[in-house]
Amino acid sequence: MNEHRRVIARSVPTTPPYYLVEDFLRDPHQAMRRTLREYGDIVQWRGIDDMYLVNHPDLVRPVLTQDYRHFSKDTPQTRMLSQVAGKGLLTNDGPDWVRQRRLIQPVFGHRELVRFDDLINALTASVMDEWDRRDSTEVVWIDREMGDLAFSIVGQTLFRHDVEEHSEEMEQLREALNLPVSGSVPQVGDGKVSAGSYREFRDAVDGLSRLAYTLIGGRKEKANGTDSLLDRLAAARDEESGEGMDDRQMRDEVVTLLFAGHDTSAMALTWTLYLLATHPEIAERLCEHLETTLHGAPAGSGDLARLPYLKQVVQEALRIYPPIWAYSRRAEHETEVGEFVLPAKALVVICTYALHRHPEFWPDPERFDPDRFHPDRKWEFFSYLPFAAGPRTCVGASKAMIEIQLVLAQIVPRFRMQVVPDHPIETEGKVTLGPRHGIPVTLTRR
Repeated sequence: MNEHRRVIARSVPTTPPYYLVEDFLRDPHQAMRRTLREYGDIVQWRGIDDMYLVNHPDLVRPVLTQDYRHFSKDTPQTRMLSQVAGKGLLTNDGPDWVRQRRLIQPVFGHRELVRFDDLINALTASVMDEWDRRDSTEVVWIDREMGDLAFSIVGQTLFRHDVEEHSEEMEQLREALNLPVSGSVPQVGDGKVSAGSYREFRDAVDGLSRLAYTLIGGRKEKANGTDSLLDRLAAARDEESGEGMDDRQMRDEVVTLLFAGHDTSAMALTWTLYLLATHPEIAERLCEHLETTLHGAPAGSGDLARLPYLKQVVQEALRIYPPIWAYSRRAEHETEVGEFVLPAKALVVICTYALHRHPEFWPDPERFDPDRFHPDRKWEFFSYLPFAAGPRTCVGASKAMIEIQLVLAQIVPRFRMQVVPDHPIETEGKVTLGPRHGIPVTLTRR
């Protein structure tokens, strides 16, 4: 490193040992946000595992883009996720990841995704028809309903056949796998996950593997052309080597799509519907916007450009409640980040939940205001990262945005939602950001 740069580099503020550990174990996203408010936009948090929290676009940008090669995914969070997803695209790293990204990226191109508009709309309409048959006083848990819908969508788009028979099994597996993120890999004796919980976790991983192989096997038996995402993944070949994916790699990618893909979309839909239920004036404005443009018809991907306010609503919901509430990286050697020097092997964490509430970039950050994302208004790109950024931007970001908007375009004009009074609404930072106690609502037909 340049010696002059070393001399003028600022030292990173450091918390006392085990600062806010109890808060972190219960609500890691809230503890990180509080720490950053108290210590500034970069801080060495000395807790269960020492980590460097960064919370400013000028510090985030080099980690995710300019200097991304200096940072690996050799982190506790990734090691925990890799116990579930193996070497899927989410957890892989290095040359293997580059190869996988090359293989998978074309499968999630826009032309590939628009073929699923009718399927997404049909599945959404089926859910709403079922809601129509319910009594108006009956409570609907939208987190569960959106979880089931998102699982049906990922099943149909990935395999092109109904996976509803596995939905209850998937929900049980999700609950067992969605452990609190406490900064370490879940293992017996680490002081954070009990032996019983760990056995349940391992059993769930085995169950998810069996489900993945069952679905992969079903595709082979029923294959009739390349009209599913899984067919296209199976057919993908590396441009340089000509190689495709073996069964184990297919399993890892299927698990990644099943677990990560459906859960993030489900949480995005859940929180968006919650915000609309608690902000009826915005819900009415969105409803009018949809009715004026679509005249009661479901939206297609081609309509979304004509529905800017719908996109704004989703963007703002993802700002307040980002399903992926943090990203972590490991500095492979001593590295400069802004005016600071991070030591080799430093664990770097970008808490999206805190970044999306940075008052310098998001005034009155808790306020739900879709007009923040009006096409005529600008925002600092690296202050808003619902799908990460740089080479490791979520490969399924476009699919998720299309899916979320198409589902909302059907639900909002058809139903008003009211959250059950006095029900506690708390965020819970596990693998994804979910509602700790669920979100119960009552429905009224428009």
